Formats: sequence, structure tokens, C-alpha cells
Amino acid sequence: MTAQIIDGRRVAEELRRLLRERVGALNAAGGSAGIGTLRVGDDFGARMYRGAVAKTCSGLGLRSRAVDLPSTAGREEVEEALQSLNVDEGVSGILLLRPLPPHLEEASLAERILPHKDIDCLNPANLGRLFGGRRAWPPATPAACLELMERRLAEQGVPAAEGFAGAHVVIVGRSPSVGRPLAAMVLNRHATLTVCHSHSARAGVLVEICREADYLVAAIGVAELIRAEHVKPGATVIDVGINEVVECAGCGRRVPGLVAEPADVTQVCPACGGLLDGSRRVTVGDVAFAEVAEVAGALTPVPGGVGAVTNVMLARNAVAAAEMTR
Repeated sequence: MTAQIIDGRRVAEELRRLLRERVGALNAAGGSAGIGTLRVGDDFGARMYRGAVAKTCSGLGLRSRAVDLPSTAGREEVEEALQSLNVDEGVSGILLLRPLPPHLEEASLAERILPHKDIDCLNPANLGRLFGGRRAWPPATPAACLELMERRLAEQGVPAAEGFAGAHVVIVGRSPSVGRPLAAMVLNRHATLTVCHSHSARAGVLVEICREADYLVAAIGVAELIRAEHVKPGATVIDVGINEVVECAGCGRRVPGLVAEPADVTQVCPACGGLLDGSRRVTVGDVAFAEVAEVAGALTPVPGGVGAVTNVMLARNAVAAAEMTR
């Protein structure tokens, strides 16, 4: 292994230490910060994220308030819940957890979040500011990516004022939660930018484009899509993906797509023909870690990379919002 492993947990702890100092100063001045979450339905990922946010708040001395609604909740009920968080003086930041049930439109609900409490940049007004290069609360996951990338720049001796000038950043994925806002954020820092997506992969140009990247961000939600052949020697690789796969007990191959319990499904390993079940579940990113580590200059692991920093970015926005309105 030649790549430097970017330890997201260490970075997160450094950021938490700085945030605790700011929270202490805020409290001493009579202010307070807190995060309110709104979850509609019982999505497992949303439930886990809510718990992680509450844990982060507890560790920093921030208030957390969770509002949970059934999946049958209508738009009016959700809007009322958002308004209750808007008027709560103990909540400086609001997080609308995704995914929402199909009958609810995210964009129209996001408009109901007060812009100064919109700490994950869902409100179209804040998105417009972000894409226009103006000040806005950055979305938590793209902000975590950028934090890790800028630390890598600093290690390479690049002055912060220069940003990514002269560097080619390739983002694989164009989701509204990661790829698109991150594209705006690196453009605002003078990067040369290319965004790839599923159609890029089908066109057969993904390897060629990715190999031009000085900074390669994988955020497409496909387990271990990015292989060594995609990576320019010495590039920095940021892995945003979180995917569950099953590791074959016979040959060790990792097979995505098995989500049911072992008793509910039988699946055959495409490599050796052995039977798979859910007893060997493994969490992996969008990057084939072991082989890419032999080529990249620096690489984030999964878990312990971007995800470890994301919740701290959310808390940092909530603290900044409280400081601004104190």
C-alpha cells in the first residue's frame, strides 16, 4: 500500500475540539445552538443519521430535538412540524432527513425552512447563493469532502488563497445532495472541474476522464466502481459511497444487492457458484480500496473517512448560525 490514508476520524476530533471552544464561548455570552431533525417515515438510513446527529450534538454540548412523523403524514402536517422548528429558539439549525415518502416534494418543503437555519443547504434560496459563489451554509457531505481535500492541499504546501487553482477535480456522481453542490464549491475555489455520472460510464469514457484527475471524488453509489485503472498515480481520492455488499465465503468476491435476511433469499456467487447469504455483510465505498491504495497518493477509507466528518460539518453550521443570530 502506497497511498496516505486520510483519517476522517482524526480530522473530526480536531474539528470537535475547536467547536467545543466556540460552543463554550457562545454559552458564556448567553447564546445557544442546537439541531432539530425532521424524519418522515421509518427509513433505516434516515434513522441512523438522526441518531448520529444526536450523538454528535451530545458530545459538543449542543441541544438536539428530533421530530418524527409517520410515512402517511401529509404536506400540511410536515410544514407544521418544520414551522415548529423554525420558531424554536433553541434550534439554530434544521435538518430535513431524506428520503421522503414519494407523495412529498422535497423542494417545496425545503422552502419552508428559514434560510438562516437551513444548515444542509436545502432551501432553493441558499442553493442559489451557493451556486452563485455567495455565502451560504454548505451541505454537510460536500463540506466534509472539501475539508479533507483542503487539508491535503495544505500538506502539499499549497497556500489556502490559491485553492484548487491549476488542479483538475473530477466528481463521479451528480446527485443534488453531493455531486452538484460539491461541483459549485470547488469551482468557487478555482478548480478545473469535470463531472461524470452513470451515462459517462455507459459511454465508456469514465476511465479516461478519471485518470486525468488530481482530485477524484467518488459519489455515485455503486460499490467499488472506481478501480486502480481509474486513478492517476499520486492522485487524491475521496470516497463518499457507503454500500452494503456480501462477501462470498468460498472465493471472497464481494457481491452487491443482497439486502434481505439470510432466511429470505438465496443468491449465487457469480465467480464460484457458491451460495451466498447475509451472514458476511461488509460495508464498502464506491472505491475498491485495496487496489486503489496501490496507485493513489492519498485515499479516504470507508468507514472512517468522509462520513466521520459529515456530522461535524453539520454541527459547525449550526454553531455558526447561532453565533450569527446571537
